[in-house]
Amino acid sequence: MANSTLIETAYDYISTQIQTGEFMPGSLLSENELSEILNMSRTPIRAAISRLEHDGLLVTLKNRGVLVKEISMKEVIDTMEVMYLFQMQAIDLLKEGVVIPDLKQLKEHLDRQLEAEQNNAYTRYLESSVKFSECLLKIMNNGVITKIIDIGYRKLVLYGIINFKLTPHEPHYSANRLNQSIYDAVAAGDYDRFRDIAVQSYVRNRQHMLRIARL
Repeated sequence: MANSTLIETAYDYISTQIQTGEFMPGSLLSENELSEILNMSRTPIRAAISRLEHDGLLVTLKNRGVLVKEISMKEVIDTMEVMYLFQMQAIDLLKEGVVIPDLKQLKEHLDRQLEAEQNNAYTRYLESSVKFSECLLKIMNNGVITKIIDIGYRKLVLYGIINFKLTPHEPHYSANRLNQSIYDAVAAGDYDRFRDIAVQSYVRNRQHMLRIARL
């Protein structure tokens, strides 16, 4: 049995390379090459690949290697819809006073993503933007929902990084203005305003994705 520490090391390395766009969708990975890079046998590499297949990031092709999976536009749109539905539920709980927002943590995540734009650190911007959104969704304190949120946002971050690498000259960092307006609404306790912002953002982003899918 492979050492669990080695498996974790291999998993973290491959996952990070995918999430940062170093291993782009459509590229083939080799167990032998990964084994040489990480200076370990192929056994923990295979175990890590199996986990990443379960995560939906890799697929093993017989006699060809390991493929980094493409993220379909439908998968992105479907994930956005799930996150939107959870967001509506969180807003209802906030409005009813069932849960209380962590304004301090929200502000910290917002400040980090604003700073990331100033430094043109797109990956850090995406990560901070996601943490901002997660902070608002995880107030539901539902373990099953939290797992779905984690997987969903990982896909959206990956899509965002790939899109940034493929379209570096197009405008990005749009979530900064969005999250600033959400923070202002939540800080003021104006959850109807939060709902309006969330609905408008979802409709706008969905329409944008559908336009891209038709190109």
